[in-house]
Amino acid sequence: MNYTPSSDQLMTPATCHQNHQYWQHIIHQQEEEIHQLRALLLEVMNHYNSRSLQHDAVDYFQDLSQLQTKLDLLNRNMICTGADCPPSKQTLPCSNAHFGLSAAIERHTTALMSEFSRVKDGCLQFLSGMMSLNML
Repeated sequence: MNYTPSSDQLMTPATCHQNHQYWQHIIHQQEEEIHQLRALLLEVMNHYNSRSLQHDAVDYFQDLSQLQTKLDLLNRNMICTGADCPPSKQTLPCSNAHFGLSAAIERHTTALMSEFSRVKDGCLQFLSGMMSLNML
């Protein structure tokens, strides 16, 4: 997806919908990465008895689980549309009531992206270390 929202844009229904689709895409992408990393960490937890490996894997797994919960809440409370959403959110994302959410969505999503990058970097470093020892 080549589109990137800009806070300088004039908020019209069209830009609102583009922003909305962009943030939905970003959240979906992060959810998939979280799922993949958690699967690798589960493999580590299931195959290695080393206390330090278990401890690190559990820590990263918990951090990723907390991020997933935050992404779920963000999606449900600010971005979600359609039948899978709570009744109060089943309206169009860019109706007048939602226009003001665009900046809030960007702020929350950007903060979660930063947190995810930090956790992901540490997790990948941990998994890379295991690969360099031929443990994965």
